[in-house]
Amino acid sequence: MKNLIIRTITGIAFVSLIVSSILVSEMFLFNVFLLFTCLGMYEYRTLLQQNNVKLSIAFYVVGLLVYFIVSYALLWGIFGANLMLMLVLALLFILFVAELFSKQEQAFLSIAYAVLGILWIVLPLALVNRVPLLLSDGKFLLLSLFIFIWLYDTLAYCVGMLIGKHRLFERVSPKKSWEGAIGSTVLTLTAAYFAHFLFPMLPLTPFQWMGLALVIIVFGTLGDLVESLFKRQLSVKDSGTILPGHGGILDRFDSMLFALPFVLLYLNIVLMG
Repeated sequence: MKNLIIRTITGIAFVSLIVSSILVSEMFLFNVFLLFTCLGMYEYRTLLQQNNVKLSIAFYVVGLLVYFIVSYALLWGIFGANLMLMLVLALLFILFVAELFSKQEQAFLSIAYAVLGILWIVLPLALVNRVPLLLSDGKFLLLSLFIFIWLYDTLAYCVGMLIGKHRLFERVSPKKSWEGAIGSTVLTLTAAYFAHFLFPMLPLTPFQWMGLALVIIVFGTLGDLVESLFKRQLSVKDSGTILPGHGGILDRFDSMLFALPFVLLYLNIVLMG
C-alpha cells in the first residue's frame, strides 16, 4: 500500500511538471527538458559505468552543447538547419579527440556508447522544443503526444493484467502481452478519433489524429522494447531511482525518445500537405 501511494504521488508530480512546462512558456519547457537531459545523461553514464564502460566528461559537455545548439536553432533561429547539423557533427568528433587523453582500453567502445547516448537521449529531448513551433497553438499538440503515450501505456498495463496471456517480446520484456498491446491500440485509436473535440484549435482531422496516435503507438512500443533490451544487456531493472516507484528518467521517456523523430516526420508531412 505504501509503495502504491509513493508511486501515485510521484506520478502526479511528474505529469504535473511536464504539463505545466508545456503550457506555461517555451522557456520553461526548454529549462525543464534541459533538466531531464542532464538527468538522462547521468543515468546513462552511471549504468554504463556499473558495467565497466566509462564515458569521459566530454560526454556531458558535448551532450549539453548539442541540446543548446539544437534548441536555440529551433526556438530562436540563431542557427540555420545546415549550420546546426554541421555544428552537431563537429561536436560529436570531440568525443574521438577526448579518448586520446583517456586511459580506456576500449576507446572506440566508449566513443560508440557516447555517440549513441547523444543521438538516443539528447537529440530527441531537444527536439521536444520543436513541436510547439509547428502551429500557433502547438503547445497543445505537444500535450496531445504525451496524453497518447500515457493513455496507451496505462491501457496496455490494465488490459494486459486482465487478459494478457501471450507474451509480446518475451526475450526482452516478459511482462508485455499481445492482448495488452492490441487492446490498448484499439482503445487509444478510438480515443484519438475524438481528439479534435478536446483540441479544436488544432487543424487535424479525426483520421489524422488517429494516424498520429498510431505513429506514437508503433514507435513508442519499439522504444520501450529497445530500452528494455538495453537494460537487460546491462542486467539492471530500472535506469535509475530518481522517480520513486517509477524508476529513472530514461524509464519514463523511453517511448518518447524513440517516437519523437517519427512523430515530427509525420506532422511535417500532414501539416505541409
